[in-house]
Amino acid sequence: MSESDFSPINPTNSIEIDFDRLEEVSLGEVELKRELLVALLQVIHVNLEAIQQAEAANDYLTVARCAHQIKGAAANVGVSSLRAIATELERQAKAEKFSSATDLLVALESQELGVQSYISNQLPE
Repeated sequence: MSESDFSPINPTNSIEIDFDRLEEVSLGEVELKRELLVALLQVIHVNLEAIQQAEAANDYLTVARCAHQIKGAAANVGVSSLRAIATELERQAKAEKFSSATDLLVALESQELGVQSYISNQLPE
């Protein structure tokens, strides 16, 4: 999913993962995949809370910084759908124009649920 593929009208918790990238960074180890994706969830959670507060205060700089952190963490483990959403939110924050911030926040929350679901279903302990 590229940045231009994101449609805020139809956010979904369906995640797109670059499995080659996830294999590469996890060295093919299932437990390491799980740890990396759990760490991604922590990055999402912390930054999503900050984004929600900053967006309400029109603090574009904080939104851009937090979206950038999510984007980087998602790219590192290959969750391309999450990276695309965070990229769009970062772009809007840098432009100081939230044309679809609410939809993007819903989409981020949905992606967080998607990652949680993937971990539970594909990488159980």
